[in-house]
Amino acid sequence: MIRFTARVYVVDDQNRIAFLHIKGEDGFGVRNHLESPGGGVELDETFEEAAIREIDEELGASACDFKELGVVIDRYNIINRMTFSVYFSARLSSLHNNHHRTEEETILISSIQWLTPKDALERLKSADSEVDAIVHRRELAAFSALLVDLENRG
Repeated sequence: MIRFTARVYVVDDQNRIAFLHIKGEDGFGVRNHLESPGGGVELDETFEEAAIREIDEELGASACDFKELGVVIDRYNIINRMTFSVYFSARLSSLHNNHHRTEEETILISSIQWLTPKDALERLKSADSEVDAIVHRRELAAFSALLVDLENRG
């Protein structure tokens, strides 16, 4: 099975990036990691439209200036799935904190953390479990493109 997802690094006016702190247990196992907001692309929805929706649902925010950073393809043998994730960067427009999370997201999203690029990079380089390592490896692949983009924007 292939799952198509959109993920977004939302950057605020202090150049901090929003991350979801995922903590708990699900079909993957025990989790305690950071990941970018994002999720599945729905029928008749573009990747960017999915990114916009996920920011609203998971962060309780809106964003602008979307820029595609690249694609990360993962194979998760534990659940027999391949994921095709399009990553974006975006600027925070507003934070309304009115989340529209699924039941599973409500359980697993422990907090939203706004991190400097340096702090985020440091956190993504460590992991408490195999699941955390898999997610952080995926995030690091895309996060490196974000760092180049932020540097080029000045």
